[in-house]
Amino acid sequence: MPRYPVDFTPDLRRLKSWPSMKNSLWRQPYLIELTYADNFRLVEDSIRGRNLKILEVGCGTGFMSLELARKGHDVVGIDRDQKIIRIARRTMETDPYSKNRGSLRYEVADFNKWSDIPETYDVVLFSRVLHDLPRPKKILSKAHHLLKNRGRLVCLEYAYDRIDRRAATWLYQIRRALELTGGYSSHLPEDPEEGVENILRENLYGRKEHINKFEEMRQPLEQLFVKERLSWHCYHCWDVFRDMRVPDRKRENALASLFKRMEQLLIDSGEIQPVLFRFVGTKASA
Repeated sequence: MPRYPVDFTPDLRRLKSWPSMKNSLWRQPYLIELTYADNFRLVEDSIRGRNLKILEVGCGTGFMSLELARKGHDVVGIDRDQKIIRIARRTMETDPYSKNRGSLRYEVADFNKWSDIPETYDVVLFSRVLHDLPRPKKILSKAHHLLKNRGRLVCLEYAYDRIDRRAATWLYQIRRALELTGGYSSHLPEDPEEGVENILRENLYGRKEHINKFEEMRQPLEQLFVKERLSWHCYHCWDVFRDMRVPDRKRENALASLFKRMEQLLIDSGEIQPVLFRFVGTKASA
């Protein structure tokens, strides 16, 4: 868990530099634009209609729920971390755009134990949280239960098991080059083969904690919801961004933008496998 400054405000419309948050993307506005803000645009593009009732499961610091409420939707964001929800509520209470906002409520809750009236929501959103939740089919069945007829499930998720050797090689090249020029905070092995193997071990077969694999999420998603869209997006570069330490901000911004465009090019050309997917589906009839 990162250490948050006392006045930390995770808000896509009030971005500023947070130099003390060295291991967080929130430390610089341009890193948020390339990551969290881009993810919000994917979510916004997946939602149709006005004045919808939306539930975000695992809302974290609440920036996505806040922005959805600003679009006129009535939003409930839940997360089991009390400290994070406290930050979300503080950000909501200081929102300068609150007059034109839909209703917004944050709750400290474990989704497994949380309950609401069946068929309450037009949209249920999971953003980079389903991979961490045990028994994803049970979780998604509960989301199905909470959705209205023809309600929509939006899932933006990390499929860690899809990282391949080509992606690990590309990541090592970028990280090692940054390290040699003083722009990276972590130390990598000098031997490329060892470095690539370390990346695969850290991200793939060396994990000690259980994280749901892609198929463990895809199968219940497609069983319970009528698939409208399944698309793949950049995510490998997020880890590079976290550890970048280029002193000149303009240069760091330019490099970060370049790395993301490079990743997209490699994905589009089939050179590497992407690991961030967006699933959009409609509640299937019982």
